[in-house]
Amino acid sequence: MTITRFTLFCSLIIALLVVAQHLSNPLHIEFSTFEQEVKNKFGDERAFVVDALAETLLLLKNKSDEEKLIGVNTFFDKHIEYALDADIFNEQDYWATPAELIGHSKGDCEDFAIAKYVALLHLGIDRDKLRLIYVKAKIGRSRITQAHMVLGYYDMPSSDPLVLDSLISSVLPGSQRTDLVPVFSFNDSGIWQPGQVSQVSSSTSRLSKWRDVIERMKQEGISRRS
Repeated sequence: MTITRFTLFCSLIIALLVVAQHLSNPLHIEFSTFEQEVKNKFGDERAFVVDALAETLLLLKNKSDEEKLIGVNTFFDKHIEYALDADIFNEQDYWATPAELIGHSKGDCEDFAIAKYVALLHLGIDRDKLRLIYVKAKIGRSRITQAHMVLGYYDMPSSDPLVLDSLISSVLPGSQRTDLVPVFSFNDSGIWQPGQVSQVSSSTSRLSKWRDVIERMKQEGISRRS
């Protein structure tokens, strides 16, 4: 390993440790703050979705992990429309917070994955079981692919993940999603390469966007429990 590569590797490790320190405990949504943030930025008419989310998560609280996955996936598929960042934010790659997603009532794959990740952590699912996965998604039967993000649930680190996808309503095992080719996965404690249980991979620019959305979520009442 060259000095330059070693320096970059060390910088990535430090960045990951900083992120992990921010969210070392399960995420919690303070719904009074969250609802007020949506009202202030998007008006009272979007508050009903926040109330619906709070009610849904309360009903799912004592359910199995699989029921939580299906319930959260169904909620966002029902209340949020899929749209591109360019159409919503006039940007090519903007990572929206859950309040922004609900406020605009639309978002792209990253926005869906982040909101589902937060909701499932709020329900008490171990963050080690959840990863946001960058994939290459095949378009139809062609060989053409496009960048896409889904949320994966790993019962064990080496398990075939259950995939929550903004474009498909069913929660399916990754082995059945032959249209998806994993590139790397991450959560708020690390980054993984495909097929690896614990190996860290480098992607500082994308990690920077992740840190940024974590910081912005704190203003919405989404933070770690004390």
